[in-house]
Amino acid sequence: MWCHGGAAVEGGHFMSRKAIRRSFRYPTPEMRDQVRAAVKERGFSSEQAFLIAACEHEIRQGANTEATERFEARVAATLANLTKQVHGLQTLAHAQVALTDVFLKYVITCVVEPPEDALPAARVRARLRYEKLVRAAAEQISNRNRDTLKGMLTDE
Repeated sequence: MWCHGGAAVEGGHFMSRKAIRRSFRYPTPEMRDQVRAAVKERGFSSEQAFLIAACEHEIRQGANTEATERFEARVAATLANLTKQVHGLQTLAHAQVALTDVFLKYVITCVVEPPEDALPAARVRARLRYEKLVRAAAEQISNRNRDTLKGMLTDE
């Protein structure tokens, strides 16, 4: 069956289409007037066409809204997780700064400065102790970062 200018053709015979007229019940006369005005303004062929388009739009919006809500929930969970991780790193950084400060104060107050004539030799020994300390720290770092730290040692 195919259409030809308002009449359906089936097997070479013309069949007239019946016009289906529906009357809709609107909650208020104002709503009816708004729908009729929208039909004219937007170029719909009938109120039914307008209402079907409105229903399709609402169905699409509902599906989009659900997908958007799920996406927003995943983003919010990811951000909450990242916030916890950043706070943990911030706490770790504060602890490291505090420990370094305490260690530095201890060294400054407890270590006696060598005499002027022994200063060059003391610096060489200090440099060797420092390199030994850095190597020991490199042993504790993950394999991924170990090469970077050892590369820093050879660059100096």
